[in-house]
Amino acid sequence: MQEEGAFNHQLLESIFHTSKKTIQEYVREIERHNRYRSVRSNMLSGIVLDDRARLIDLYDACLQQDAHIRAVIETLESQILGDRYMLARLNDKGKYVKDVKESQKIQGSQFDKVIRGIIEAKLYGYTLLEIMPEIDPDTGKLREVNSIERRNVLPDQGIVVRRQGLWLPHWNLNTAAYRKHYILIKTGDLGLFSATTPLILAKKFTVANYVNFSHSYAIPIIHGKTVSENNADRRRLAGEIASAAQNRVIVTGLEDEVDIKAFTMSNSEKIYTGLIDFANKEVSNLILGSESMAGGMQSYVGSTKAHQDIFRDRIEVYRRYIENVMNEQVVPRLVAMGYIPAGLEFKYSNRIDMNNEDRIKLYQLITDKYEVSADEIEKEFGIVVGKQLNVIPGMGGGGSIAGGGTSSDRGIMSDEEYYKRYGHARGVKRPETNSSEA
Repeated sequence: MQEEGAFNHQLLESIFHTSKKTIQEYVREIERHNRYRSVRSNMLSGIVLDDRARLIDLYDACLQQDAHIRAVIETLESQILGDRYMLARLNDKGKYVKDVKESQKIQGSQFDKVIRGIIEAKLYGYTLLEIMPEIDPDTGKLREVNSIERRNVLPDQGIVVRRQGLWLPHWNLNTAAYRKHYILIKTGDLGLFSATTPLILAKKFTVANYVNFSHSYAIPIIHGKTVSENNADRRRLAGEIASAAQNRVIVTGLEDEVDIKAFTMSNSEKIYTGLIDFANKEVSNLILGSESMAGGMQSYVGSTKAHQDIFRDRIEVYRRYIENVMNEQVVPRLVAMGYIPAGLEFKYSNRIDMNNEDRIKLYQLITDKYEVSADEIEKEFGIVVGKQLNVIPGMGGGGSIAGGGTSSDRGIMSDEEYYKRYGHARGVKRPETNSSEA
């Protein structure tokens, strides 16, 4: 029976073997898929199954067990879900105008599943969505949207098998009965997870080694000295030291000494932490474009803005991909089932992503020159705006300007602010300047 608090070497060894095995399994699955593509391209007849069930097992195991990649995916989803997308029509001026009523139909949990499924197609290589036509009477929106189990989907064949690994029985997604409500989204490759999986598997192996290293060298050694050459006295002192390690109390002879020898690891632990940081950085860079957006540290002044720009560009790529899939596959299905009218396109709003400080500065600049409705301010900042102050009658936005006011004077500036800006008091006509006298 293992003592309480003792280190489980058997468990560590099991982790070693499991990590090595999963890495080998990943390599075999990649090789199997490459052979499948090669064989399929040279086949004149017959069927070769595009079965990725084992590969999906490895993808999911990494996603469920690695905290870093889960954080990366959460960051990604936070940028693509929510009310930033809409259904819009193209007007005569070539601009997209939001259809508020129809846009409400694609908000909520069910359409979050659609957006998430499209992104997962980028990660896994494919996603099969099931969009049921029934309407929820409580919300007026679609009642049910599902993502079909990937292990049962053969994306190249467009087939859903009833049992994994068996060709028959199956459902053909290309038939009219299924084409209306099922949408197969595929990227043509094995997805981004094909590149992150070996990094995470290697990271798991490195962490297991790091745990063993920490157990071996992180616990200090208690050194006991005695002048006695008698083995019995040495064993006695050793037993007392072992007891003291648990009870924090030791009584020694006059000539006995006890000292704690802490191990100095120098840079040895960096072998493990460096590999772990490398794996995390590569995963973040691949999915988000920047490790700093997933909690990484910037190495130089100004790197924050550079990383943010790269991150925004990468998010924009994801949004354009979502727009394409929605307009090419999802929206036509919604029109066909009568859920939305024809002529609408799925669009992300052209909203500028910025921090709170920059957002406040921008609003100060805009409101100084243009009239912004109270609803827009409340929507942006969550502040309920009441009656506008410092308004002079007849000088509100959009009309003619009375007295010596200017076209940009809406009465929201104080008299002092007005004088500083225009060089004369409000209501006093500015004297005409003779250019010939200048």
